[in-house]
Amino acid sequence: MSEKDYAKSIIDIIPEENMDEVIEYLLNFSVGKNDDEKFGLVSKHILEKYRKAFEELAK
Repeated sequence: MSEKDYAKSIIDIIPEENMDEVIEYLLNFSVGKNDDEKFGLVSKHILEKYRKAFEELAK
């Protein structure tokens, strides 16, 4: 399992009620990437995880 897949699997098991705290932590975590890159990574994963729900809301 790649590091990316491992990270996604961890995020997938986070209860929805704790997701805001996790996202805030990830956005504040500094690993040498700028804020736009960090936001892009987090938002991309959330979009993938909740794609069906977003599609239903768009109808």
